[in-house]
Amino acid sequence: MKNLAAVLAFAAVLNGAQAQSEPVVGMWEKLAVSDENSNLVARVSYVFTEKKLTEETVFTGIQNDDPLTIICCVKVKNLKPIELKDVIAKYSMDREFVDHMKSINGAPFMYEAVPVDKKEWNPLMNAIMRFENDPDYQTPHNVPVISAKLGAQDEKLGKLELGPTKTKLKVTYAKKQNKATYEFTINNKKIVLSEKTFPAE
Repeated sequence: MKNLAAVLAFAAVLNGAQAQSEPVVGMWEKLAVSDENSNLVARVSYVFTEKKLTEETVFTGIQNDDPLTIICCVKVKNLKPIELKDVIAKYSMDREFVDHMKSINGAPFMYEAVPVDKKEWNPLMNAIMRFENDPDYQTPHNVPVISAKLGAQDEKLGKLELGPTKTKLKVTYAKKQNKATYEFTINNKKIVLSEKTFPAE
């Protein structure tokens, strides 16, 4: 019954707090930009989405799909999409960053992402954000996201079976191609997103 309650609660989030008819999916890119000497130039945080946003939207990151491991949460407040070409031009000194950004497929809309209020972070979000002011920490974080605020109870479900929206996620990694693919299925419609993976440190 607890699992059923969690599914119903999640359905309420989708139908209430998020007025968009179906969940929006995409990718969260939290990256460090460095110069040719590996000095930190900037930290950037973007959400790429498969459809244009019509309202302020909260996204939950999904680090693993089996079992479900969630990162909560980031928000898109500014609904004006960012031009990828402008970002690439601004940070052209970092070739690895540029190469990664160019590799993103299936999500043509790019927005600035900001963390939700710190009191709403889960342990994994806290772990990711703890080095925000350390210039020597430049580990990238990039994960698929869905437009909902998932909590600990949702994670215990072990998979993305999200009630009436019938949403699922399959994550695959092609090591030889250094590529990650995120296949969402929403109401029997497949949405495939992909990006290059970063070299293991």
